[in-house]
Amino acid sequence: MADTLEVTTGSLGPSLRAALEAYYRLLPQGSEYLQERWSAWRQDPHVQVLAAVGAQGEAGWLVFDAQHSMVEELVLRADCDATGVGRALLDALVAREVLVAARVLESDRAKAALLIDYGFRPVRRERKGQVLLQIMELSMPVALEVCQRAGRPSRWPGREKVVVERVPAGGDDAGLAAGLRRLLAPLGGLEAFVRPGQSVVIKPNIVSDHGLKDGEYRGGVVTDPRLLRELVRMLLPLAGTVTIAEGSSINRSATGKMFAHYGLDRLQDLAPGRVRLVDLNQDRVVEKPVPGGKRMRVRRIPVTLEEADVIISVPVMKIHFAAIVSLAIKNLQGAVPPLEKYMTHFYGLAQNLVNIHHLVRPSLTIVDGLVGQEDFGPISGVPKPMNLLIAGTNPVAVDAVTMRIMGLEPASAPAVRLAALQGMGPLELDAIDIVGPPLEEVSERFRQPLISLQGGTCLTVHDGGACPGCRGYLHFALSKLRRPDPDNPGQNLVDRRLPRHAHIHLGPHADGEPDPKGTHLFMGICRQHQAHLGTHLPGCPPHAEVILNGVFGLFPGVERPSYADKSEEATLGEMLEAILARERVQE
Repeated sequence: MADTLEVTTGSLGPSLRAALEAYYRLLPQGSEYLQERWSAWRQDPHVQVLAAVGAQGEAGWLVFDAQHSMVEELVLRADCDATGVGRALLDALVAREVLVAARVLESDRAKAALLIDYGFRPVRRERKGQVLLQIMELSMPVALEVCQRAGRPSRWPGREKVVVERVPAGGDDAGLAAGLRRLLAPLGGLEAFVRPGQSVVIKPNIVSDHGLKDGEYRGGVVTDPRLLRELVRMLLPLAGTVTIAEGSSINRSATGKMFAHYGLDRLQDLAPGRVRLVDLNQDRVVEKPVPGGKRMRVRRIPVTLEEADVIISVPVMKIHFAAIVSLAIKNLQGAVPPLEKYMTHFYGLAQNLVNIHHLVRPSLTIVDGLVGQEDFGPISGVPKPMNLLIAGTNPVAVDAVTMRIMGLEPASAPAVRLAALQGMGPLELDAIDIVGPPLEEVSERFRQPLISLQGGTCLTVHDGGACPGCRGYLHFALSKLRRPDPDNPGQNLVDRRLPRHAHIHLGPHADGEPDPKGTHLFMGICRQHQAHLGTHLPGCPPHAEVILNGVFGLFPGVERPSYADKSEEATLGEMLEAILARERVQE
């Protein structure tokens, strides 16, 4: 029957009600739960119904809460192929909405099993009165696979303009300023974005101190201070105030030190009282609801960004070992406070980068392509002089053009692809007007990092179609084991003999049942349904600290390396654990 199904818009009608009553009559507290939910659905304008219609009429229904991206119900006619009808309904929804969650009764094991088989994973519990519910999130790789099978393009009705401008290598400040003016001219100049007296916030990428060593600037790590200085100079005749705002992602309390490290504090001398620096990690915040409630329902946004008249995002053209690139979409990870940065790994980093762009909307993005960074970016890669500036008003379109200049397919970066699929901008070049030299004249392939998930003598990695985030962070952890074993000369730590063979599982697709004789680590949301079979590393992707703890826990007595300042990460971890504990069972 599933082969002849058509999924159409349905309604909260008598056939759906009858099917639900027959189903819930068999479950403990099912009738009471159904009565409460049916009443709530009828009063909620965000509730939608999909119906699967076959030769024998309606074969199944899906009730969806669009405000919270939540599958409220999935019920099938008793004489139907449950797997086929359920998949048809879920495929149609996911192709339209991409990432969704589902709510099921804790006692409803049949429905939970159907959802797990599709790619949903149990992440927390909720209580509605006396009823215990299970909340399940859809695996991101599964969602992207469904969209790819459906041939889903990005949903962008208009056209975007992206400008590419060459800047002479080794030019002086005047040459850089002239290049910046040429870049912005096709977009209407800064006057098109800033009215006299407005407050302007520039959000650069100042991720760490790696871009300046022993007094020598190393391009490609952080936004070039020269570019920021010329942008501030151009803004001052128009703006009332100009703010450089950043929240460093590594050693998060050190943003102020990063400003001084790169000489950005001296920018305040250009117009004392009108130019200032703000550490977004220390800023006051306001809570804002996430449209569609995908993965997180609210985000905490610094007031400096919330109150700005104009935001200009200035990322760097660079590779990111776990996100593929760090460009316009990724740049706003630095726009939220430390706990928010940490939390996004647990709820879904790629989706939450998209969520931030719904709440913090740069008017203009300027990509610093003076010197890019290839290989193991965002901080440990190789500088790559490109002598380019790229600008546009749509961050997805800017990333799509920049990635093609870097020799990369835009859809390979999960956050960029999710943003496009959720209607934030186009990936396709036929929806983008490119002003400047032909792309083939300025493109140079950026070398990507070699990601190895090779295990060891007693360690096997099972990659079941994981996304770049889990693969990249696991590579980082495993690389710390590929060094001499102090207890066993002549071999690496990764090949140390272990009491039980260790297995690390990642990605949504399993290659069989886990060996009951082994020790198992299950990574991320994709493997959360197997948490009871070993040690679960929570996140999407799990934070580097979490993976390091898990992997090095397999090797007793081996000192675990750190990813960032240990005390800061420990504090954030404790704060997050308190939040997760509250959410495991919530009213």
